[in-house]
Amino acid sequence: MRAFVTGLDGFAGAHLAALLLGRGWALHGTVRRPQRLARLALLPAPGLAAPAQVVAVGAAAAVAAAVAAAQPEVLFHLAGLTFVPDAAADPGAAFRVNALGTLHVLAAVHRHAPGCRVVLVGSADAYGAVEAAALPVREACPLRPLSAYGSSKAAAELVAEQWQRSMGLDVVRLRPFNHTGPGQRPDFVCADFARQLVAVARGAQPARLRVGDLAPVRDFTDVRDVVAAYLAAAERGASGAVYNVCSGVGRSIRSVLDDLAAAVGVTVEVDIDPARVRPNRVPRLVGSAEALHTATGWAPTIAWAQTVADLVRSAAGATTAAPPADAARR
Repeated sequence: MRAFVTGLDGFAGAHLAALLLGRGWALHGTVRRPQRLARLALLPAPGLAAPAQVVAVGAAAAVAAAVAAAQPEVLFHLAGLTFVPDAAADPGAAFRVNALGTLHVLAAVHRHAPGCRVVLVGSADAYGAVEAAALPVREACPLRPLSAYGSSKAAAELVAEQWQRSMGLDVVRLRPFNHTGPGQRPDFVCADFARQLVAVARGAQPARLRVGDLAPVRDFTDVRDVVAAYLAAAERGASGAVYNVCSGVGRSIRSVLDDLAAAVGVTVEVDIDPARVRPNRVPRLVGSAEALHTATGWAPTIAWAQTVADLVRSAAGATTAAPPADAARR
């Protein structure tokens, strides 16, 4: 099978690339900057079927040319502005990249690879204001986003649904909930905690962490399970369907911190940093992946303890050098 992955060099993109190459798929894709290709050292195979194209999804002609050259059978659309504070700081950029970028990808497929299946990776952040009575969240829950990021991902979904219905494209839409694991950029909460805790253990930081709100409950899944869900949806998902990707287990941010601290072997105090507290946050967001499991058989397989241990190992290996300022965020 020939796959095309937008955002090939991002957090989930690199893990998906490793999975696809391990399954023997021919792999093509796009990146934003050539230096990010260093992330592809994660791949357990000699390399890509063709060089990755340095393309921003906002550049319609470049996206079209890359898709035309690759002639993919499946396109995984992962590229986007994915860090919620960045979207809040520049909502226009969030919509240009996430919604308009999706339009460019769909138009490229329609014109140059009309038989290609598109796996659109959205976000559970599009659900937004979910009432407690609606938990666990199922796909029929209305989208009522509370953030610029969430609304940009909801808009991308609507664009994809329109192209599927009116233009006949084969599109499967996914709504992943929080995911984490090795290689995640350290300004995301789990990786940030791991980085700080490793620094405490090494004596490089006082045993006092700057944190945001620790009360919210979120549904975390290991990124390696998440990309396995993407592949399952590509292979066995129904055209036009939408699926949650989640564990179904709620964990408070406080419990995540405690689990990581125990894995590192340190005890810390915390200071709430107002700059890290997001407005309009939902107290509890936990999903149901029953629809995806029924359609494809997918279920998470990586234990939370393994994810925590791998986060710590990843943080320990990354503390000797700062992450690149333009690293992909997911």
